[in-house]
Amino acid sequence: MIPYEIVFDDKADKLRIRLPDHLLLVEEFLEIEILSDLAKDVILDRIQRVVSGKEEVSDGTGNLYSSEIRKDDTRIYNSYVEAQLEAGIDTGEELESFIETKHFAELLTIWMDALNEHRKNRNSKK
Repeated sequence: MIPYEIVFDDKADKLRIRLPDHLLLVEEFLEIEILSDLAKDVILDRIQRVVSGKEEVSDGTGNLYSSEIRKDDTRIYNSYVEAQLEAGIDTGEELESFIETKHFAELLTIWMDALNEHRKNRNSKK
């Protein structure tokens, strides 16, 4: 399992997930692209299709980040930075992170469970 920490960022007023430095884009992907059970379920379905052998690779594009899911590993990348690099512009931003697909699936569920729990607690205080 990948070490992680779920924290509430008072300054940003939102829940965050902290992962090892080499997984920065996975961290950002979760926080930006996975905000609902539907989004989580769509990705888990893509993972299942790849792991079961129905597809060799499953590509998906979100608002800012894209994912390339393969049986053993998943590539999370910043679509904007990739387009800039293809145009010959180096923004200096992180382009991609790689994570084992099984760990990516675990983190999707952990993140969404934490987000749902946070929302439930926040709503019960209103």
